[in-house]
Amino acid sequence: MARLKTLDYLYQLQSHGIQPGLETITKLLARLNNPQAVFRTVHIAGTNGKGSTAAMTASILMANGYRVGLYTSPHLMDFNERIRVQGRPISEARLIELTEQARSCIGRLDPTFFEFTTALAFLQFAEEAVDMAVVEVGLGGRFDATNTVSSLVSIITNIDYDHQRFLGEKIEQIASEKAGIIKPGVPVVTGAARPSALKVIQKECLHQGAPLYRLGKEFSIENVDPPYFDYHGIRQRLRKLECPLAGRHQFLNAASALAAVELLDQEEWLIKEDAMVQGLSKTRWEGRLEIVRTRPSLILDGAHNPAGAAVVKEFLYEMKHKYLKSKLILVIGILRDKDIRAILRTLAPLADIIILTKPDDQRAALPGDLLRWIPHVRKTVIVDRVSKAIEHALALAQPADIICVTGSLYTVGEAKAFLSGRGQPSRLKG
Repeated sequence: MARLKTLDYLYQLQSHGIQPGLETITKLLARLNNPQAVFRTVHIAGTNGKGSTAAMTASILMANGYRVGLYTSPHLMDFNERIRVQGRPISEARLIELTEQARSCIGRLDPTFFEFTTALAFLQFAEEAVDMAVVEVGLGGRFDATNTVSSLVSIITNIDYDHQRFLGEKIEQIASEKAGIIKPGVPVVTGAARPSALKVIQKECLHQGAPLYRLGKEFSIENVDPPYFDYHGIRQRLRKLECPLAGRHQFLNAASALAAVELLDQEEWLIKEDAMVQGLSKTRWEGRLEIVRTRPSLILDGAHNPAGAAVVKEFLYEMKHKYLKSKLILVIGILRDKDIRAILRTLAPLADIIILTKPDDQRAALPGDLLRWIPHVRKTVIVDRVSKAIEHALALAQPADIICVTGSLYTVGEAKAFLSGRGQPSRLKG
């Protein structure tokens, strides 16, 4: 009952929507004695790859013997996944305790869901005495609630189109919001490839006196042979590293994580080469090109924007060419505020069968609204519930076939909950 009351309270905070700005979160943290000042931070922004890069960074730091907090969003099945210490999600008892502690300090403040949960994460990390917190930005960067930390290293994974309603329609505007996490004198690692975005990041680094380390310039990857690659770093060269996360884009994310850890080593954090290798190889991150079954292959990926869809397309294209006789069954559910047209135009041409579905969220697009963006030559069916859509896909598939569930982390979360026998995931997403 106490857990339900806690989740209900957190859930109702979602009605406050998104309120850009740091005034409320700053006041709330001050009332909680500024827990974010107790630990050191690696702060990560970007359009895609933030969670994967955060997971790799945290895993490498843990392999080096540090006590590490990890704050990411959204979750797939349980709210507790967002706040982890040493890889373990926050316990239900602790979540209830911290929620009550933070509620008692609100007074007349009106925090959003994300502001409140960020405060919970910082409280947990402070009270668990973590050495380092790896913190993923929720939206943008400049006005994100996480931008109250004082970071040792900032990472900007990449810049692409997403959340244009809040971040702007142009790449330069989006890049400016992401670059808002850059702090005076704090080194910045970036995997951004678009020249227009990189120009914005470079300008902000110059303004802040922040050293900039660019993928492909100050550090790079070489000799990619999945799952292995060579890393040509800022100071180190590491050969035949294993990246356990699927997709060629993950080698770029891994390089950014390694570069950030190298910079920590320059800040007198002891980082061992063998621990870098071991930590990377042990990284786990669910819902991103995650192969959960074989024969037929069942892949989950929460691609929710055109850049994410392009990554999924590349991975599926390679799989289809590896298994020439297989057919691809695409199970897809998308939120209506996403670029539905671009996502479907990227993924649909690869599929032999498309099953349109809808995650259980008020922002989800109706399958019928997705249908108009599907080429008529494709075999397309509508199955309203994600669980039933997966059952239908499995019934259609032969052992050599490929099923890919994608379009949103909401869709993937429901898929994981169904496949694990847990029914529906927690309704809290944010």
